[in-house]
Amino acid sequence: MTTKVMCVTAAALSFGISLFAADVSVGTWKLNLEKSTYSPELPPMSSIIVIEPSGDNGVKVSVETINAKGAKIRIAYSANFDGKEYPFSQSGPGAAANQTVAFKQIDPQTVERTNYVDGKPAGKESWVVSKDGKVRTVTQTGMTSDGKPIHNVLVQDRR
Repeated sequence: MTTKVMCVTAAALSFGISLFAADVSVGTWKLNLEKSTYSPELPPMSSIIVIEPSGDNGVKVSVETINAKGAKIRIAYSANFDGKEYPFSQSGPGAAANQTVAFKQIDPQTVERTNYVDGKPAGKESWVVSKDGKVRTVTQTGMTSDGKPIHNVLVQDRR
């Protein structure tokens, strides 16, 4: 094999591997209220989620939600899939200070996110993207500020 052919083959393999390793949840997602369930809180009026690649092994997430009372909530963070905590910014009603998130890639279709407040675990999310890449299901668990268990299933459609 010539050096040129070996270089082209190595580049093609490298590109293929990086595509395989890319997070399938990257894109813009719109909450499907008809298919989603919220407990114990009321569902929002709408939510748009934008997930972009960040660095070699992470994502940048921006969320804009209009809650059940019509108020705007914004969330933003960037995190790698390394299990380490990264800053989490939230504004709007109910925003908590000192939040962080940690991510783990479970398999090519699944991501686990742990939320922390003041360094203590506060909730979990499991993100699962359908095999066809058109639907993202986010299961949220944790506790409300008054101690009620949270179990939300958010179904989001790719835009």
